[in-house]
Amino acid sequence: MEDLLLRYALTVWAILAESAAWVVVSLVLGGLIHEFLPASGLQRLVNRHGVAGMGGAVALGAILPICSCGVVPLAISLYRAGTRIGPVMAFTTATPIINPAAVILAVGLLGPELTASYVALGLLLPFLVGLAADRWGEGPSARPPLVVACAASMAVPGGMLARLARGLRWGLLELGPSVGFYLGIGILLAGAVMVAVPDAWLEQYLGGDALVSLLVVAVLGALIYVCAVAHIPLVATLLAAGAAPGAAVVFLLTGTATNLPEIIALYKTIGRRVVVLYVTMLVGLSFVAGIAINAWLMPGFEPVFDPLRGLDALEHSARLGLAGSGWLTLAAAVVVGALALWGLALRLRQRFAPPATQVDAGCSCCQHDQPKS
Repeated sequence: MEDLLLRYALTVWAILAESAAWVVVSLVLGGLIHEFLPASGLQRLVNRHGVAGMGGAVALGAILPICSCGVVPLAISLYRAGTRIGPVMAFTTATPIINPAAVILAVGLLGPELTASYVALGLLLPFLVGLAADRWGEGPSARPPLVVACAASMAVPGGMLARLARGLRWGLLELGPSVGFYLGIGILLAGAVMVAVPDAWLEQYLGGDALVSLLVVAVLGALIYVCAVAHIPLVATLLAAGAAPGAAVVFLLTGTATNLPEIIALYKTIGRRVVVLYVTMLVGLSFVAGIAINAWLMPGFEPVFDPLRGLDALEHSARLGLAGSGWLTLAAAVVVGALALWGLALRLRQRFAPPATQVDAGCSCCQHDQPKS
């Protein structure tokens, strides 16, 4: 029992350490988006109807090396700034799947043929998810306000520096507690799922090319936390051991695009209908792509894993990533943990405070994040 608890604690810490720095960066960028995007040309680009707007959102997401947990604050900020739900979800899907660091590493470890399929699907799937979200994702109800702290909601007059301060305060002190709370719940649940699923079981299904194997990999990848850059070496090793290329690509697509922390945070802040559509399309389209890769595109796939070339690619990709160890990781983990506890304290106060002591309902910090239908 003690060994299981220790493994769970280490797994939770690993997820937090791998994602915390990007969550903090994303909160900062999200605050700046909230402050500056509504009047910027960037919003006009991603908010355009049709192929141009969706393509702009996918391209923007593809150049940012941010994980699926870290993209949540950015997605919520775009959504709150008035961006249409389609481009928001296209951006949310593309950002964790595909980035320059992942592509460099994939070329070295997976080979150009499989990397081409990975990149093509990493761009196509977000585009299709965005189109579907535009068509069916958003319900008729208004977008609900976030749970925030009153002290953080004070206006700041002035010019550019004041706007920067206002944006940073919104991202870290208003958006932060809400996102941190939901990400904290999701990380705890994701840790439990990852501990409950034996490594040998995952390797067994990655090694098969049957339909049930692809479906299991797609669903499991959507639940657990996978970083595209960090897990490409694992996928390369499994391919060298006999894993089917379709299953490997499915695992990279669903595993990187979404996970329990992201699903919970988006569910509570953007809405149930969007999240159900998002997860369903990711799993379904990845499953179909895996079938196509195994049956028609790469039926006689031969792994090209080269340790020397792989180490060189890993070194180049690391230069494009955020430092994942040392004081930066610890500081970011402390910040995200503090935000999660702050969000929990806000909810406990709202739930148990006597009516006479609750803040006026017109204040944004007293509003709950109600998911939309």
